[in-house]
Amino acid sequence: MPQILLTSASSYIGNTIFVILVCGVLVLFVLYIKKVITSILDGFEMLYAQFTKRPIFIHFYPIRRKLNAGQIKILKSNFTFYNRLDAKHQSYFRHRMATFLLQKNFEGKDDFEITEEVKVLISATAIMLTFGFRNYTIPYIKNILVYPTQYYSTVNKIYHKGEYNARYETLVLSWDNFIEGYRIDDDKVNLGIHEFTHAIHYNCMKQNDINSIIFVDTFSELREQLSANEQLKNDLVASNFIRSYALINDSELLAVIVETFIEAPKEFNNLFPEVYAKLKQMLNFNFSGY
Repeated sequence: MPQILLTSASSYIGNTIFVILVCGVLVLFVLYIKKVITSILDGFEMLYAQFTKRPIFIHFYPIRRKLNAGQIKILKSNFTFYNRLDAKHQSYFRHRMATFLLQKNFEGKDDFEITEEVKVLISATAIMLTFGFRNYTIPYIKNILVYPTQYYSTVNKIYHKGEYNARYETLVLSWDNFIEGYRIDDDKVNLGIHEFTHAIHYNCMKQNDINSIIFVDTFSELREQLSANEQLKNDLVASNFIRSYALINDSELLAVIVETFIEAPKEFNNLFPEVYAKLKQMLNFNFSGY
């Protein structure tokens, strides 16, 4: 009897090991097939993007996350871009915002209270700027710090209204200046748009998804265009339409022209259509008003 039990136990262990090995092989096979299919699809999309300068698709959400009623009310009351979208795209926007809110850590500094309004309006700014992207959560932002007003930096010994720290994957904003950016919709000065653009730029340089590639490549084309066309660059400076702060470096150029693109699209397109077209391509913006 003990021998029979021993044989039965050995058989059971052997069968279990065999099943585990078979399952392991099947999992590896499925992963391999998935990798092959993904590579083929990525190659096809890259070919498609070479001609169209945009991804094949942007939105696909089998299950959509929800915002609560209070969050939706804040969004509708304060965010023009959202209100311009049709019902379907508003649903996409809310799903993306809910996802963004789950993934980011908001922290108030100098006794500033993080309210629902703070989280909703800051998150909505990020979702607006990446609404033409398939990958929209800006993974190189983990933390969002909010001060009540401009704050003193112990690093460079000056006051800041906001900044993006890539090393710590942290976006920093002063709330009074953030709100001021939305008080006047068309003055081309918006702290939230400016600082999120820095973060998106860094994120795109680190990622290899189709939107990141298009963003980086198109910005390189724009820099080359401005470098080669001295008249265009001089016209930009002389017009006072683009803030002179943009000329500090390429990073600030990008942040300032994105502010301008978002807040004054029609005037931008009328004055500098070739530059406007590059911005529209970078952000994949095909929405009402743009």
